[in-house]
Amino acid sequence: MDATASRKVPDGKLVQVRVRYDERIESCALRGDFFLEPPEALEALEAAVEGAPADATPADLTARVARVDATLVGFDAADVARVVRDAVDASDT
Repeated sequence: MDATASRKVPDGKLVQVRVRYDERIESCALRGDFFLEPPEALEALEAAVEGAPADATPADLTARVARVDATLVGFDAADVARVVRDAVDASDT
């Protein structure tokens, strides 16, 4: 199943996600008006979400994303986790 969601972080940036999932998240594409260093870390953030169970908790997703060695500007690992959960939850209803 394909799902998308976006979230404007309070006092921060827009984070958008498109995921494909079944039992696990098979692919993840993050977009938005955020910044991160190094720029190549975007692929690592996406890879951190991929492979997670589709029913992973926000805390589990946050932990996966937080392990990526990157500086996130205007958003954080919990914001990524929330928007991924929003996408999956919205498509399940």
